[in-house]
Amino acid sequence: MTFWAFVLALAYIPLPFGFLAWLALVRPLEILTNLKGKAVFKAAYFYSLMSNIFLLYWVAIVTPPGAVAAVFILALYPATVLSAFVKIYKWKRNLGLISLPILWVGMEYFRSLSQFAFPWTDLAYSQGYYLTFIQIVSVIGSYGLSFLLVIINICLWQAKSRTNMLERRVSYGIAAIIVPVIIFLYGWVVFPPMPVPADIKVSLLQGNVPLEVKWSNATRDENFVLYDSLAQVASHDSSDLMIWPETAAPCYPRLEPKYREWIGRTAQKSRAYQLVGALEVETKNDREKSYNSAYQFSPDGTMGARYDKIYLVPFSEHVPYQDYMPFLTREFLAHYITLIKTNEIEWWSDFYPGDSAVIFQTDQAKYAVLICFESAFPNYVRECLLKGAEFMVNITNDTWFGRSPGPFQHMRIAVFRAVENRVWIARCANSGISALIDPYGRETARAGLYERKVVSGKVAPLDEYSVFTRIGPVVGSYSLLITAIILFILILIWLKEKFIK
Repeated sequence: MTFWAFVLALAYIPLPFGFLAWLALVRPLEILTNLKGKAVFKAAYFYSLMSNIFLLYWVAIVTPPGAVAAVFILALYPATVLSAFVKIYKWKRNLGLISLPILWVGMEYFRSLSQFAFPWTDLAYSQGYYLTFIQIVSVIGSYGLSFLLVIINICLWQAKSRTNMLERRVSYGIAAIIVPVIIFLYGWVVFPPMPVPADIKVSLLQGNVPLEVKWSNATRDENFVLYDSLAQVASHDSSDLMIWPETAAPCYPRLEPKYREWIGRTAQKSRAYQLVGALEVETKNDREKSYNSAYQFSPDGTMGARYDKIYLVPFSEHVPYQDYMPFLTREFLAHYITLIKTNEIEWWSDFYPGDSAVIFQTDQAKYAVLICFESAFPNYVRECLLKGAEFMVNITNDTWFGRSPGPFQHMRIAVFRAVENRVWIARCANSGISALIDPYGRETARAGLYERKVVSGKVAPLDEYSVFTRIGPVVGSYSLLITAIILFILILIWLKEKFIK
């Protein structure tokens, strides 16, 4: 099982190995269906645990407790649905085969809900380097693609199974070929050979500021000097909007006039709107609440709308439901764990989530902002567009991840959101990867890792809603509904067997 967990993880690395996800479940499914009793869940959990370790080891660079939570807690999700599948499969074989893609995608969708959400490892994201192949997500979304990938695995498993008659094996083998061919042909038909025209000038200011410089009081001003200079370089391109990365301004603009005026002067000199990643703090209900925010400054230097990040990274940016579990916050634990006081633990923040999407407006168009891993939430991006956004901006600070697979995986997730909604995305990262992504997932301009660079180019306002934008993640939501019903029935059967003799 360890080998196949590693094979699945290889499909996500920054190389075109996504095809491995078409078969990474084949052998594990074969093994699980030959086990009995508690051994099924143990083996399924071990497979899920090992794949998470290989996939998410780099999270420990940022947040050790977050890595532990991600590896051990997230392994419960696939282990649960795989165990349910085996139960159904042994009762009715064909029903089990039908239920597996539903259970898997229902699990993925559930993993995107609540403040515990961490939907980073959805099966579809393994296909991020196959632009032609992923065009179908504009219709069925990433959850739909995950659904089809599970079907491909099932077909390959049944095609090689010696328990099947020859005719059945051939039929499954043909299906295993036809499904990816149809997906590819759809992408080939809709994929335009020429770049999509655009007319809104945008500049991404990739400052590549080391973390120790950004957050040190002694060098804080250097951030503003740097981004002012980058903005003046971008002004030569006559940009309408200049985008700073997540927390590029390590300050509270509303509460610190010095830095608010500094950014305002930068906007005036560059004669462009500035979208700036920064911080906010407010007192609500006698409690101080901090936010990871984005501010827009107008060309006249005034500070305008603000967006507070809604989807925070659990056990890194915040403790989920911290008002109800205050014993897990940094503030509380600092009274009892001296390590927190005596060491600079920068990966642990106690941010609060914002409450709604904000639509920013320039003279050219309206846009919404995704901060960091908010790009991993398909339905949220869709909601922003339905609310009036005409293109999307994604700001992030992936410096924490170093040169691990993290920044590359994060970038490919943004590509999925662009393709799903046929929308332009301007993605600005502190140390890369920054890019302008067209509605078909192509990068029209780019800055790689650890470059200090101004990336200028054009985006276009949304032309029309894609099928996915109109109907939403129906594959995911309906799969979750059916999954909940299946699990409820299985629990009732288990209770009956255990307590009713």
